[in-house]
Amino acid sequence: QSVKFQPKDAAVILHNTILLIGSQAIIHNVNIVTETDHDVPLINCDENQIKQVFINILNNSVDSMEEGGEIRIQFKKQEDGYVLMRFTDQGCGIPEDRIPRLGEPFYTTKEKGTGLGLMVTFKIIESHGGKMKIFSEVGKGTTVEIYMPAADSAPC
Repeated sequence: QSVKFQPKDAAVILHNTILLIGSQAIIHNVNIVTETDHDVPLINCDENQIKQVFINILNNSVDSMEEGGEIRIQFKKQEDGYVLMRFTDQGCGIPEDRIPRLGEPFYTTKEKGTGLGLMVTFKIIESHGGKMKIFSEVGKGTTVEIYMPAADSAPC
């Protein structure tokens, strides 16, 4: 599949992704709450790849909340020409010593995982000129922060 970078509204991509996997969240008693600032710029991206990133992160969050809970998603404009996309869940969390290895091929914290979802996610964000950070606390949940260059700040 060819990669086409175009200015897109990340909030619209997120909305379409939630429509796609929303029923899975409902089945697992997970509520998804989104907050998007009104001034969030477009991002230069391949829409299908960003959708894949959102699916991977949301699936991991849903999987981590066996008792259900809430996923809070915030999109904010950053002063440095980036868009912050923050996903916070109330899942089981990830031990601190395992966080640096997330994104390595075949490294997983899941019983039936392959370790490829986050690897693909990191690679997609990297290929878009973005960066991804993961913060977690066992028993409290995990936050994934993605920083993507705003379309209007990207060099031509």
